[in-house]
Amino acid sequence: MPPVPSDDPEDVDPGLARERTRLAWARTSIAFAAVGAAMLRKELIPGLIVLATSPLIWAVGSFASHAPRGRPRPGRLLVVTVTVTLVAVLAVVAAFLGHGPTSLRQLLHV
Repeated sequence: MPPVPSDDPEDVDPGLARERTRLAWARTSIAFAAVGAAMLRKELIPGLIVLATSPLIWAVGSFASHAPRGRPRPGRLLVVTVTVTLVAVLAVVAAFLGHGPTSLRQLLHV
């Protein structure tokens, strides 16, 4: 039985999904650069950490979106997963390097 044609544009041209994904990675990279630049005004080290992750995010997005069609690439998924985890860890480090509360009492505003 032949497949039923769909009215969904993604079914007609699945390349659009790949392009949207690439644009989302680029937008995320630009957002990290903007946040890192804003952070530089208050905190140098955390701002530099966030700013330094921006090209990494862009590179991983570019790498992940160039997968060949029709064949799954588990290695690419692993690279994306490791990078997202690394960025999350760097964000936690940047948060702890910033001026945080000096005590639990100050954190809880007691």
